[in-house]
Amino acid sequence: MVRNTVPLFRVRGIEVGVHVSWLIVFGLVTWSIAMGFVPQALPGISPIEAWIIGAISAVLLFASVLLHELAHSFVAISRGLPVHSITLFLFGGVSNLSADSKDPRTEFLIAIVGPLTSFAIAGAALLLANVPLDERIGVVVTYLIVVNALLGAFNLIPGFPLDGGRVFRSIVWRATGSVRRATEMAASVGQLVGFGFVAWGILRVFDGDLLGGLWTAAIGLFLQNAAGSSVQQLALDQRLRSVRVRDAFTPDDDTATPEITVSELIEDHILSRKRRAVLVSENGQLVGIVTIGDLQTVPSEARGRTTVREVMTGLEGLVTTSPGTSLRDAADVLAGHGFDQLPVVEAGRPLGAITRADIMREFQIREALDLGERPSGGGGELVRSPQPGRTE
Repeated sequence: MVRNTVPLFRVRGIEVGVHVSWLIVFGLVTWSIAMGFVPQALPGISPIEAWIIGAISAVLLFASVLLHELAHSFVAISRGLPVHSITLFLFGGVSNLSADSKDPRTEFLIAIVGPLTSFAIAGAALLLANVPLDERIGVVVTYLIVVNALLGAFNLIPGFPLDGGRVFRSIVWRATGSVRRATEMAASVGQLVGFGFVAWGILRVFDGDLLGGLWTAAIGLFLQNAAGSSVQQLALDQRLRSVRVRDAFTPDDDTATPEITVSELIEDHILSRKRRAVLVSENGQLVGIVTIGDLQTVPSEARGRTTVREVMTGLEGLVTTSPGTSLRDAADVLAGHGFDQLPVVEAGRPLGAITRADIMREFQIREALDLGERPSGGGGELVRSPQPGRTE
């Protein structure tokens, strides 16, 4: 799940959470409905009632976006793609799939079901609006109709990474047989759409709608960045998925023992070898890691009497990988945890570390030489400790 996310509950094994940025949306939606939409629909309503209606409508927006994402997730699961989590954040929601679609039909089905779900919710609310209701409930129902119709229509815009962009990508993918070409085309449209939203937002600001204009421009910038990163993400996946960690890292048997002092570590390993982190081993087995951040916690005058064991991160807080792990998986772990390097271990024995620089160098070489996937025998696994790991 995305960082800074508050987990709420699970649905069919999918963890649902809210990113802290969604609190901004909740506040803005509640405020805009309570101060704008409700007073226009129900003149003379009390401020307290207006704010209650606004809060209820914001919660129902949350539920609508969640149902939209659950629809994506359930179809993905039915097509053999596990879904780990759903995160609601500033610009909507995201379903975190364990892998990309393997064929254009799966891509199409997963993408199209989201907007269809939003339209279905709007249709159900429209039917409910024809039933005699309390006028305050009627305002909430009307909001549901409008917001879900807009949510469905917005997501059908054919620009990646919107659902419409994924539908467009699936069609181009089917026609050309190339998922990369399809992604590049869909991402280009997505960046164009993002630019359009930025321009529209600027015009709205000059027209006096400061908040609406800034929000529109922010959506445009988000679409532009997401579209650009999607192409790079796919390129990384294609170039590195079948490459193993053993192919990219440089084996290094230099490790420190836990009983040496911090001063000795700095002199013999950090300064002499220009390292930012040193693996710690005992009897040939990895027992921890010491980073620059760890060393900064030790006062200069105490370094001569403080041992490495006292400041190192032990195995209980360490994430490692094996030589046979996919380089793509290792890159995901580095990015997901904000690590700069990942210890490479085989049967408990430290072999060195795979760094961000190693991965980017391998990718750049393969990209320049147009080298795609290739078999690289042997499997591997990422070993995660039950507690949050850290390294630098």
